[in-house]
Amino acid sequence: MFADAEGRVLSVGPGGAVVVAGEDHGGSFWEVLGLPVWSLEQALERFPPGRVHEVHAPGGKGTFALRIISLPDCSSNREPRPRSDIQAGPSTETGLTARPASADAARTAYVIIATDNRPIVQLREIYKERIGENIQALENSIHLFGAMFDGVQDAMLLLAQDRIVHAANPRAGKLLDFQGKGLVGRSVTSLFQAEDRDTIAEKIARLKDGGRWTSRRTCLRPDGEALPVEVALWRIDLQGFTLYHMVLRDLTAQALLEKGLRRKRAEVEGMSLALRNVVRSTEKEKEQVREAMLREVRAAILPAVERMAREESPELRNALKVMIEERITAFSESGSADGLNAQTDASANLLLKLTPREIEVCRLIRMGAGTQQAAELLNTSFDTIQTHRKNIRRKLALKGRKVSLSSFLQQHNFFE
Repeated sequence: MFADAEGRVLSVGPGGAVVVAGEDHGGSFWEVLGLPVWSLEQALERFPPGRVHEVHAPGGKGTFALRIISLPDCSSNREPRPRSDIQAGPSTETGLTARPASADAARTAYVIIATDNRPIVQLREIYKERIGENIQALENSIHLFGAMFDGVQDAMLLLAQDRIVHAANPRAGKLLDFQGKGLVGRSVTSLFQAEDRDTIAEKIARLKDGGRWTSRRTCLRPDGEALPVEVALWRIDLQGFTLYHMVLRDLTAQALLEKGLRRKRAEVEGMSLALRNVVRSTEKEKEQVREAMLREVRAAILPAVERMAREESPELRNALKVMIEERITAFSESGSADGLNAQTDASANLLLKLTPREIEVCRLIRMGAGTQQAAELLNTSFDTIQTHRKNIRRKLALKGRKVSLSSFLQQHNFFE
């Protein structure tokens, strides 16, 4: 607004209607604005011209910025125009035409700029609220990251581009710094065995933003003990700098399990080899049993069957039948011809090798008959019985042995 030398309002710009609504032009500007003064001198002393003052608006409607500008003397023969350099933000009263109270006198005038601060205050409150929310969100994120960083079971390191450790969680200290010397400030490559250091440095240098690299490597404890780990490395590009997030998973237990698994696998392979050998041996024994059975059938059972088919004597046929059954039973129980006892084998040989007449002689001798008695019972000569006895001993492989034929025959039951 424009005021004359006495402070009376001459005109109000469109933007000033908000502040002076309902007020009449011609009143003093301090009354229009509700300033706590009662004269022009007090107003100029309380609110010196050329400065910006914050003033509470009437009725508790917030505050406004007040600036009083003293204008030089204005000539009466020309119409005053507002100065183009008088501005005060979005609510500044500009473009005002000052009308002097008296056209024939030159006098000092004032430009009073009152800018409503309520939009600025509202904007400030909005920004303050948003900034507070952002700060709280940032604090929550930092707290959450700290909880995750410190609480995970794997070792975690934060690295810069120079490969220096900038942060390490408690698990990393427990694994790699149990002596408490500290990991921060150390080169991350020094934590690995010599064979892995060049690879770690190369991967850090070549990894792109958002990229990830994983590998199984070996760290070194302070005492020089090897620590197998799985390395996971991420690159994170932030505004103005780059970080690397490294996770080290302890594989000691897994390595022990793998070692035990390899040992068990070797044992299983050894057992499998032994089992294969047993199977091969069993198959070989099975083949041997089969061959022995075939030999037994061909050598003893088939001839006995053929002999039994030709034999007319029921007693001899029954004896051959008993012999065949005994041989088959003995073979099935032992699975081998070796299971046949000497008596059964000798009896079989006796039946298969001797003639029917020689078998009759054997039966009589087994019953205790002498040579002469056998000759009489068989209605033949003494010499014939003697010849039969010699042939029987030869066929039974008793010739030249000090074994009684009668005792030998007592051991067999085919002649009862």
